[in-house]
Amino acid sequence: MSWKQWLFSFQGRIGRQRFWIWNIFYYAVILGMGAFLAQSGLGNMGGYILSAVVVCLLIPDLAVTAKRWHDRNKSNWWLLLYVPIILGRLGGADIAADTMTVDSMTPMMAAQAIVTLVSIFCGMWTLVECGFMKGTDGENSYGKSAQ
Repeated sequence: MSWKQWLFSFQGRIGRQRFWIWNIFYYAVILGMGAFLAQSGLGNMGGYILSAVVVCLLIPDLAVTAKRWHDRNKSNWWLLLYVPIILGRLGGADIAADTMTVDSMTPMMAAQAIVTLVSIFCGMWTLVECGFMKGTDGENSYGKSAQ
């Protein structure tokens, strides 16, 4: 499989190794950019730049994960777990839990907290299914066994 198929095609299957290679790269870029932008003094502009980077990496992230779901013999509909994950990533959920009480929580803060919790749950589900569980042996509905 070429790197273009790996990162931009929603067809076929990949194994856990390729899934992990992508995710290590993805999070290294996000963390590296976040650290750089935090030190750059750009303020809010840094957050917008980081959000733009996340959006640019969205298609490859979805394509890689789709192929892992296929390796587990599950459809692309499982990518819907990414909706709260994306909202959580882009929303940032800037909640200072140590200084916030239930009385001081605004409806917006409560919504951010809920999105964050749902995002964590969906992310953990995807991590376990795609990152740790073995794909189906042999051919399945989505093609030949992943390498």
